[in-house]
Amino acid sequence: MKEKLLPWIITLSALSVSGSAAFYSVSGLGKMFAGASTQVMVLAGSLELAKLVTASLLYQYWKQLNGFLKTYLSIATLILILITSAGIYGFLSSAYQETAFKVQNQDKNIEILDKDIVVIQTEIKNYESQIGQKNNRLTQLISIRTGLQTTQDVLIEKSKSTAAIRNQISEVDSEIKRMDSEISVMNDSISSKNTKIGGIERNKLGVASNSDLAKEVGPLKYIAELTGKTLDQVVNWYIIVLMLVFDPLAIALVIAANLAFEMGKDKENKIEIKKNKEMKENKLKKLWSNLFKKKTQENKEEIKKVKVMKENKLKKLWNNLFNKKVQKPQEENSLIHLKRNIL
Repeated sequence: MKEKLLPWIITLSALSVSGSAAFYSVSGLGKMFAGASTQVMVLAGSLELAKLVTASLLYQYWKQLNGFLKTYLSIATLILILITSAGIYGFLSSAYQETAFKVQNQDKNIEILDKDIVVIQTEIKNYESQIGQKNNRLTQLISIRTGLQTTQDVLIEKSKSTAAIRNQISEVDSEIKRMDSEISVMNDSISSKNTKIGGIERNKLGVASNSDLAKEVGPLKYIAELTGKTLDQVVNWYIIVLMLVFDPLAIALVIAANLAFEMGKDKENKIEIKKNKEMKENKLKKLWSNLFKKKTQENKEEIKKVKVMKENKLKKLWNNLFNKKVQKPQEENSLIHLKRNIL
């Protein structure tokens, strides 16, 4: 049962792989020649069917085909495999372009957000630089006010006029107050910009963790990071590997299906021949058996006849002997009686 089922399983696999390859190839070629996609798809579909038929033909009638036809059909099959592979490459690369466009948009959005962060960080650094300068100035002003306050105290002790010193102290206090206000405003601005950076980072995280896009390119991005290649390079090599395996596997399975059916047919023929041989042998044995039985029966009957004949002869012989013994005494008595009469 398994041996009969296996060829059909191989055939189903061959049809599945070749059908998928034909679908992707026809679709890919239609996208590559979008100006006449329907016509190209019809052409590609007929070529796909012809390719499978040609592969089966070459396998089944390889010995019967002449050299030119074998060479042409083999080259045509190889070229059709390349065309199918090109169509598969076109289909898969076209499908990837949609995802690549999403990835590019994501990368651009992240890049814009990164630039915004850099700009804000630059502004923060400028504010911090200005705050540092103002703090230095504030330290100087505080030192000046301390000196003026000391001078004022000396003048008061000497009972001298301190009006000029008070005016200077008042100006220094106003300057210190203005510096404190500016530093406070700058610190508020830095705090606001840091909050803004936090919001941009959250937006960036939201863009980078797009669930739909992560499902599409997550594994490919991981492979790209692992190999140190770009995402486009990884996808390109992946498509090439699929392209090199897909259609050649379909042709190999078609040939394997033909081989499996041929082997199954040969096995059935061998079984049929074996059955016929056994039937003939059984008939011959039966015939010889019947002949032997018939001969044995005839021999038995012949032996029986011979035995009966021997028995009959033996009986006849015994009867003759017995009759002779009986007749002899009678003759002797007759002779004796004759003698007596003579005397």
